[in-house]
Amino acid sequence: MESGKVMPATQIEKRIRTSGILVASGLIIQLTTMAWAHPLSFMAFLLIGCPLMLAGVLVFLLSLVSKD
Repeated sequence: MESGKVMPATQIEKRIRTSGILVASGLIIQLTTMAWAHPLSFMAFLLIGCPLMLAGVLVFLLSLVSKD
């Protein structure tokens, strides 16, 4: 196999990558809002960060149990 060729990603790899991006973005938003000292930071934590984390976990779990 040539070192320059890259194998195409399977469907489960794409879903796991998507879930990783969602979880990482949720964590970044949650860490950012922890640094703020403003009441709206808690709302951003709850309304943006938590749903991104939840969506990432759900996509990961669904990718494990679904068929390709």
